[in-house]
Amino acid sequence: MITNLNSATQIIELNNIKILTDPWLGEGVFHNSWYGYPPFKKKNLELLNQIDFVYISHIHEDHCSEQTLMLLDKNTPCIILEFSEKSIKQKLERIGFKRIIEIKHNHKTHLSNEVFITILAADNCNPEICNKAFGCFMVDNKKGNTYQIDSMCIIENHDNVILNTNDSPYMISLETIKLIQSKYNSIDFMLVGYTGASLYPFSMIDYTNEKMIEARDITKTKGLNQAFNFIKSIKPKHYMPHAGTYLLGGTNWKLNKYSPIPELEEAKEYLNKKLENESIKSKCVLLNQGESFDLKNNIESNEYVPIDIEKRNDYIKKVLSQKKHDYEKLKNIDTLEVEKLIPKAFERLKMKMKSINFKTETKVYITYEKDRSLLIDFRKSIPNFEIVSFVDFSNPFNEFILDKRLFFNILRGPRYAHWNSVEGGALLKLRRVPDVYEQGIHLSLCYLHI
Repeated sequence: MITNLNSATQIIELNNIKILTDPWLGEGVFHNSWYGYPPFKKKNLELLNQIDFVYISHIHEDHCSEQTLMLLDKNTPCIILEFSEKSIKQKLERIGFKRIIEIKHNHKTHLSNEVFITILAADNCNPEICNKAFGCFMVDNKKGNTYQIDSMCIIENHDNVILNTNDSPYMISLETIKLIQSKYNSIDFMLVGYTGASLYPFSMIDYTNEKMIEARDITKTKGLNQAFNFIKSIKPKHYMPHAGTYLLGGTNWKLNKYSPIPELEEAKEYLNKKLENESIKSKCVLLNQGESFDLKNNIESNEYVPIDIEKRNDYIKKVLSQKKHDYEKLKNIDTLEVEKLIPKAFERLKMKMKSINFKTETKVYITYEKDRSLLIDFRKSIPNFEIVSFVDFSNPFNEFILDKRLFFNILRGPRYAHWNSVEGGALLKLRRVPDVYEQGIHLSLCYLHI
């Protein structure tokens, strides 16, 4: 039995063992930027009372929400991949979970009642893949664990095999897909990501309305094609698009019209058409919140009812527009308080950049106050910085514009805010010339904290 709760949050039940995946019931995450829809129904909270295990694929808050985890019995075993970075484990310990089970990549583990789980690193724990994908950020992989943040899992009994790909990027998952194909003749049910969190196009400050719509549609198709490639490779009997579904709240509520997340019925139509052209007979399953798919009889508990768009828009306007981002609750921060953190934070970034020898001709500005910006020069193997009073718009450059209070929290460290979550929540504005995504810049800024 597969029961849908929200986004990537499902209950997978085999042999009377219930496994909750990637807990997030839709409250504000990414600094109160993301919200689930429809709002989580309180009656469905009862479904959490008899959970036997929790599986968490990775650290992002829409898969590992502290508010949702607080609702669970802290004696419930939490299962995670044995990552090199211990951020998930540390978070679970801080919340109070007493049984945290770290499982090595590709190690089939018995849970209970002849139910097994195998957690797979998206990059197959291959440092060459990891390095290529992340610009050699992970150059020291002596333990053989993954530095990639994503994982996927296989949950099985003697009758059914369920694959959950979550947010794993397809292009770095090719070896893992081959591994799955070598171990299993068929997959009965596949939970597949069909979209992705990004600041794009939400944060593009210089885009016209027409350019925003074009970027939205391109990004939407990219996410759907990633899902298609997973399905085409695995050819499951059934598949369900899930994960990465959210609405923006607070100051960004008007940007929801540019959301690159397809409606589920739109995703089904697109994927089924492409699969039909490839003569692939995988069947799509769509579930409303609280509804289930019976793996034994291959039927849904109820027919899927599409979201009422007009009702959702009204909810965005009346409810989500009133939400406050967490940093907005802070008192005004003195500029000197912010700037005294920059040198120490920059030392951390500089050490990381030195180890990977990242260079770019693009000037990077972080504007946190009118006429006040941090300029980072990546043109040398050891970058340097200065505080400037204006942005030089000569090519090439990236300018990130964000609230001074949020920048203060970023500089203070991941406990308060992290650059990656700020981007995921689209809580900054971006202008760039040329209009080209440089992954190294975005990854580097993740290390700008004390």
